Amino acid sequence: MLDDKLIKVLLLRTASRDEGSALAFERLYRLCAPLLLGVARRIVGRPELAEEILHDSFAKIWTTADQFDVMASQPVAWMVAIARNRAIDAMARHDVSRVSSYHDRKGDDALDDPDGALDQLFDWSEAADEAEDRRRATAWLRDCLGHLQGMERQSLVLAYVQGMSHGELALHLARPLGTVKSWVRRGMANLRQCVETRMAAAR
Repeated sequence: MLDDKLIKVLLLRTASRDEGSALAFERLYRLCAPLLLGVARRIVGRPELAEEILHDSFAKIWTTADQFDVMASQPVAWMVAIARNRAIDAMARHDVSRVSSYHDRKGDDALDDPDGALDQLFDWSEAADEAEDRRRATAWLRDCLGHLQGMERQSLVLAYVQGMSHGELALHLARPLGTVKSWVRRGMANLRQCVETRMAAAR
């Protein structure tokens, strides 16, 4: 379990840009990198892409440490949110073919329960310290998924649960490749915006 007080001190020291900021940031990396890498790997599925996301996340943390609101945010949760957002953005940018453990267990049944399938993909429980937080995060995701347009929702399930590439999606759905890519990008963006709106309203 990471010590929020220590992480907060290291973030503030990083933001100070004084002679000790580089050492503080190095220690911050050593302490938090395993957690953020786990968040990224669970979302994108590819170890090499998760590593890229980790480095990108810490670059963002370094440049925006002075924007951390010590009164409004928990430091670990703030860093996890950066990594999660970077991972979700990467899913939209890359042609990620993910075959999740959920699909291995459930096979084609994933399409019969897309809510459950995407709950597995977007399990954010590591960022939640309490069962109530995990329950709310799952409820937000399920509700937001239900508000997506039909093709956006279906494309997300096929791409990130069934492991289809964009090319395979275009063939499966009998739609142009550009259209399929737009559905995936738009679906991810809408899902993220919806969940973030609910998170902000709950604070």
